[in-house]
Amino acid sequence: MFFVENQNFEIYRKVEKMPRRRVDKVIEHRISMSDFERDQIKQVIATQQANVAVDGVTATLNAAGTALGGAGALLAAGVLMMWKAPGLWAGFTEKVTNPLIDNIVDTILPGTPIEHRRYAQDLAARRGQIAKDEAAYCTHAASTYSEVRCSQVQQQKDQYFADRDAFHKMLMETYDIAGRVAIYYGLGDVNPDFVE
Repeated sequence: MFFVENQNFEIYRKVEKMPRRRVDKVIEHRISMSDFERDQIKQVIATQQANVAVDGVTATLNAAGTALGGAGALLAAGVLMMWKAPGLWAGFTEKVTNPLIDNIVDTILPGTPIEHRRYAQDLAARRGQIAKDEAAYCTHAASTYSEVRCSQVQQQKDQYFADRDAFHKMLMETYDIAGRVAIYYGLGDVNPDFVE
């Protein structure tokens, strides 16, 4: 259907399409090709099929390249974070994984194991502080080197090892291996059985 506009552009009139006439005869046209034209058409078809296959492979490689680029960027960001802010990862593990582990220990071993886990965490914090102070005050090349402070750090270190050994002895008498693993889990070399 279409509209016809009259001369003064105000009135529109609807005009119906006319029905088609019946076909009274059919004419068939044939095109005959020689071998040369047939070979040319076959080449065009083969080229088009190859283009479709190449497009599929290209799309797949583009997707893989994008995924690898994204993974590479994520890896680079992680490496940059570890280089520029190494304390972030330690803070993350301390604030996220340790409370999660503590909750698991509370659930599996109710009662005093969580108190022992907290003491093991305090030992780990002491060990970290001692290592930091040792690097700052006992290294001759450090600008903060001090014989007096280094001596104090060595005394703290000796006390740490005495406390750790007493704690480990108490745990050996109180818990089986599974209990000790749960208490020491994730705390590294605080555990005397720790192997890197």
